Amino acid sequence: MPHGISSVGFIGLGIMGRHMAGHILAGGYKLHIYNRSRGNAQPLIEKGAVWHDSAGALAPHCDVIVTVVGYPADVEQVYLGSDGAGHQG
Repeated sequence: MPHGISSVGFIGLGIMGRHMAGHILAGGYKLHIYNRSRGNAQPLIEKGAVWHDSAGALAPHCDVIVTVVGYPADVEQVYLGSDGAGHQG
């Protein structure tokens, strides 16, 4: 794994994010995922990705986090919201 990264967090599993996350998983990385709706995540879970109920729950398990969300307010919520990655729990 490059630069000691073995565990990747991925937030936002819409049309683009779901495919990007799938490539990360296929590349042999441990993939931790979060999405507002679990249904979009199900195909990745079935391939071995680990589901988390919030960005904050995902964050402590990851060497790096990738987000693919639509609007600046969504990015703010993902990182700074009460259950965001900045509030690891």
